[in-house]
Amino acid sequence: MENPAFEYSVSNCDDANLPAEQDYSSTNTSLAPPPNLNRKMSRDTTPHIDNYRTCNSNIEKSSNRPTLTELYDPTDFAAKRQESFEDTATDFTQQDDSKVEKFGWVEGVLIRNMMSLWGVMLFLRLSWVVGQAGIGETLVIIAISTFITLVTALSMSAISTNGEIGGGGTYFVMSRILGPEFGGSIGIIFIIANILDCAINVVGFSSAVKDMMFEYGGVIIVDGDINDIRIIGTASLVFVGAICGLGAQYETKMKDAMFVILLIALSNFLVGSIMGPSSESEAARGFTGYSINLLKENWGPSYTVTDGQMQNFISIFSVYFPSNIGILAGANASGNLKNPNKAIPKGTILAIIICSMSYAGIAIICAATVTRAATGIVEDLQNGTNLICNDTDPCNYGLSYDYQVMALVSAFAPLNYVGCFAATLSSALTDFFSCVALLEVIAADKLYPYWLIGFLGKGYGVSKTPLRAYACTFIIALAFVLIAELDVIALLISNFFLATFALMNFSTFHVSLIKPIGWRPTFKYYNTWLSLLTGILAIAAMMLISIPIAMITIGVVIFFYFVVLYRKPEVNWGSSTQAQTYRIALNSIQQLAHIEEHAKNYRPQILVLTGLPNTRPALVDFAYLICKNNSLMICGNIVKERLTHEMRSNLQQKAYRYLRFTKIKGYFSISDNSDLQTGVAAMLSLSGVGKVKPNILMMGYKNDWATCERNLLDQYVLTIHTGFEMNVAVTILRLKEGLDCSEVLADVDDAILKASNKKTKGKKESLDIPALGNETPQTFTASTDTETQTEISTKDRSFEPDKKKKKAEQNHPFRDTNGKPLPKSVLNNIILFQSKQKKNTIDVWWLSDDGGLTLLLPVIINNRSNWSATKLRVFCTASGVNELEKEHRGMAILLSKFRIDYSDLVIINDADEAPKEKTKKWFNGIIQPLLQPGTNGPLLTKEELEVFQYKTDRYLRLRELLLDHCSDSNLVVMTLPITRKGDFSAPLYMAWLEALTANMPPFMLVRGNQTSVLTFYS
Repeated sequence: MENPAFEYSVSNCDDANLPAEQDYSSTNTSLAPPPNLNRKMSRDTTPHIDNYRTCNSNIEKSSNRPTLTELYDPTDFAAKRQESFEDTATDFTQQDDSKVEKFGWVEGVLIRNMMSLWGVMLFLRLSWVVGQAGIGETLVIIAISTFITLVTALSMSAISTNGEIGGGGTYFVMSRILGPEFGGSIGIIFIIANILDCAINVVGFSSAVKDMMFEYGGVIIVDGDINDIRIIGTASLVFVGAICGLGAQYETKMKDAMFVILLIALSNFLVGSIMGPSSESEAARGFTGYSINLLKENWGPSYTVTDGQMQNFISIFSVYFPSNIGILAGANASGNLKNPNKAIPKGTILAIIICSMSYAGIAIICAATVTRAATGIVEDLQNGTNLICNDTDPCNYGLSYDYQVMALVSAFAPLNYVGCFAATLSSALTDFFSCVALLEVIAADKLYPYWLIGFLGKGYGVSKTPLRAYACTFIIALAFVLIAELDVIALLISNFFLATFALMNFSTFHVSLIKPIGWRPTFKYYNTWLSLLTGILAIAAMMLISIPIAMITIGVVIFFYFVVLYRKPEVNWGSSTQAQTYRIALNSIQQLAHIEEHAKNYRPQILVLTGLPNTRPALVDFAYLICKNNSLMICGNIVKERLTHEMRSNLQQKAYRYLRFTKIKGYFSISDNSDLQTGVAAMLSLSGVGKVKPNILMMGYKNDWATCERNLLDQYVLTIHTGFEMNVAVTILRLKEGLDCSEVLADVDDAILKASNKKTKGKKESLDIPALGNETPQTFTASTDTETQTEISTKDRSFEPDKKKKKAEQNHPFRDTNGKPLPKSVLNNIILFQSKQKKNTIDVWWLSDDGGLTLLLPVIINNRSNWSATKLRVFCTASGVNELEKEHRGMAILLSKFRIDYSDLVIINDADEAPKEKTKKWFNGIIQPLLQPGTNGPLLTKEELEVFQYKTDRYLRLRELLLDHCSDSNLVVMTLPITRKGDFSAPLYMAWLEALTANMPPFMLVRGNQTSVLTFYS
């Protein structure tokens, strides 16, 4: 039988899967599907690489793979796939027009890294390092530096081979491993380090030009010293920026030419060392040719004072280490490599080995051919005193004093200068180009505010050249060039690159230790603990080199870390920190599952029936007032109809957008195709995991209980029963004006989306699932907690925020259905539990011992900052006058042991008295309509009222007491009357609740699950 799954499939990058009998590669730029698409096209597709590509940082999109809905529901499938074909054609056109020249591992990584490693330190400082530290310690310095860079390269190779990497090189790798907070800050650090490296190479180039001008022509521009270096450096930096502005291909081609020159210059040095001194002038300057005795003499250290500072091993290391920072040059050009995964490990490791061996070889040659100090005077050479230094004849030449020793040893000195020019300029070109690329990538990721970094990534012209990034790089580099002190810049650059290397190694250590499922690098030659050791070694080296600069470096990292942490950019890179967070959370939940609950560790974990959170903002705020920084909060939405996956996803995204916008740390859950009671039962059973699950069911008061359909009222009361049956506490919140704002509020989701778009400078917000709102509005019925089941439409409503409002008011996106500001009274009711409360009271009517929850919840609320000014009053009942003092004393002791800070304790001894006639008349007015015959008979019967008259009288008496004591309270909390299943009807129960809560301040009824949540034991 023919397999229909392979009848027809299409990829937007490969047309090999098209049927042979059809020609879709005609002159048309679009791919036309076959005429019999509905009949011939299979819903399934074969595995293809394009289905796994990440189209942007937030959304993984497949243009061809069908959704699960398309596979089992063929409705409109052909139309959707037609759109896929059109998108495919567009992709073909865009890909053909966007060809960029790519480089292999030799030209793109090896040569680039070698040119960066063979930089200014090779020609101008290596011989000085040998003179100060001796060949023995110099080899140790080279070995330590090579160890750090080689292990860092191994770590980087492991990360760079764990999937495709884009442009941005080191920043891209580290940000995707450590997450945006650390990744972004390290990106900034690396930009600064590269700018410093560019500056140090430009200064080195300028210094060499200055020396050559003086030696071969006696030319002095200003003072023959630091000001000449500044002038030459500025002109050189302009040249470097211009070359980089032409594009990567020109920069790379220029580096290739310079690489050849550099090889010739190094060969010239080697030949010159074999030939020995060609004149007495060279010999007088300390060049003796190869000598075993000289090598032994130069073996140990001989530190001297340079620029007013006594040198030591650490200071020499800080000067030498910048020679090893070029190992990331190839990785930074990852966007221009044909195969970065293979090119970066191979090119980087080989470049480190070659260049480290060359540094060690050149250091040995210098130690074996040149003395540490020499006067440079030919007469002293003839007298045999050219190696004796004193105040009369100071030594200005030799390894310790002459920075141009390599030119002295070379067979043809001008060629050494040319090699120095090639090394320094090529390194400066690489660093400059890398900085621009990094700035562009970081700006594109939108981790930082537009005014801080984002504006630098704007492209100009057809090629979208980031001119602002070029200008920024030039200005900062120029500032460091004007320092014109090679050793000072070297001190700065060492710390910044050591910080980069440390975090690179920590990245590898962290991800390999956590071992997320996606960690499968093809490069296997790395070690988890060796990466950690190298990271620690790099941090230690930072501190040893300069503690103040190390603190500045760490301060920069921390600053930019907190900038990203504060902004919370909507990016999802699958970082190792996310994997660690999941592992820690999973382990913690598993540990909690095996721990018995204890009253001291009780936390109110609330399932609050809000519907969509933005329709009942006050209820959401009140629940979060209890749960904030304490416990779990889940907003529940019961929907009567069955939802498709798309509808469910839209509702979830809308709810989470609101919670995120209001900075409420909660969850959202939907139960569809069920009534209120069934949906709540399902949520209480399935929400949460282990001990992290709801133990309180919070509902809004049903204001329309007397007029709604009987089955809806029964469902509401049955939901309370369900909470008790499942052994969870039940709370009911009532406000005078009600909680459901869906009829008076515009859809705040529109405002939230507009605010998000404004923050991203008009760019369309990238969301995992489209915003709620389709071309064809879909309306369905949602079950809610406080009102009858209401109609929720997915059609967008118009909303235009008023920019002239005060900042405090702009924090609230609420508007009426016409998009106009809400009346102040309505707005105050909506944001009631966000506002600072006046110095009134929270009144707690602890009528029954429910385990202490009736007392605990108001205590939690009273501890919140915006409720801290309120006083806690506790009301209890006594059976008679004789018991009044005893009850008062006993309750005071209990509250004291619970460490409850209350302002007043009131014992009510007349709660059992008969209510007043006025109160009875008011209550009869409420229940009279319920006694009238309806379609199915009266909702209440006189017989039922008579049976429970004693309960009715008690609740009416409690109402009188509440009106006497609590009319001006900020919040009233009372024990919820228990609903004995089957004893009385839902209308009678709701009438009792109405008697307790009608025309009162914000009122919360609470009934714990009869398990202690308070304890006085330590």
